[in-house]
Amino acid sequence: MTTTVGGAGEARLLELIKPYISEGAGRDDAAVLEPLDQFEVLSTDIAVEGIHFDLSWMRAEDAGWRALALALGDLAAKGADPAWALVSIALPRKWKIDDFVGLFKGMHELASRLSMDIEGGDMSAIDGPTVVSLTVAGYTAFEPLPRSSARPGWAVGVTGPLGASAVALREHRVLRPQPLIEAGRRLNQGGLCCGDVSDGLVREMEKFAQMAGIGFRLDASMVPIADGASLDDALTSGEEVQLVCVGPEERMRAAGLEPIGAMKERGFTILGVEGEKRGYDHFA
Repeated sequence: MTTTVGGAGEARLLELIKPYISEGAGRDDAAVLEPLDQFEVLSTDIAVEGIHFDLSWMRAEDAGWRALALALGDLAAKGADPAWALVSIALPRKWKIDDFVGLFKGMHELASRLSMDIEGGDMSAIDGPTVVSLTVAGYTAFEPLPRSSARPGWAVGVTGPLGASAVALREHRVLRPQPLIEAGRRLNQGGLCCGDVSDGLVREMEKFAQMAGIGFRLDASMVPIADGASLDDALTSGEEVQLVCVGPEERMRAAGLEPIGAMKERGFTILGVEGEKRGYDHFA
């Protein structure tokens, strides 16, 4: 029996991942879902081999878990309960079948814990590297605040220490991040506007500022830092599951978050840091 995806055939590959996708996913070319009387939150994310995961030092199962966990960060930020995901994958024919199956196995393991379904997707062969594209959807009874709603004077807070992802990457140590679904729901219900720290704290704050047409100030001495991480890690490390939130200070404190800065009329300032700090930018 072939050990790589090349020559296995799409039908055989679909059969191998059938245990890890929802029952109806293989019956048609499109998923048909029951409508729900709630706000639907949709997001997409991409995981590229060599950038977001590396099978030379992590298992395919861990890569699959991480890909889905990081994709769900946007749902957590909007207080949405995950419902389903579509997964499309383009991979080289030389990829091992065990790794292909392992990727879906890892995604399924996390999806099962969150009571969500992998409804299907698509696959294609490419020269490489492997690219995994995820579309995730969830539902919330509360309409989330958009980044554009941020106002000067609003406080900035984060849900926990930052920089753990950068430390794990340097040490080639696998992390299985846990999406902060419950925390996101509570923070959104508390009237805060949140985003996941997928591209680094500074970069996420730039997104808030750009969308709202204002500026921000961060106090580096107040930024919580993960064990083994540096301040630079905490400010710029991407692929973090922690959430950064903005809102009136009384709401921030009522939600249990300590302010680490504030939105302001214009300009970006990081107190206690020399030089420019930026988060991850795929096209910089």
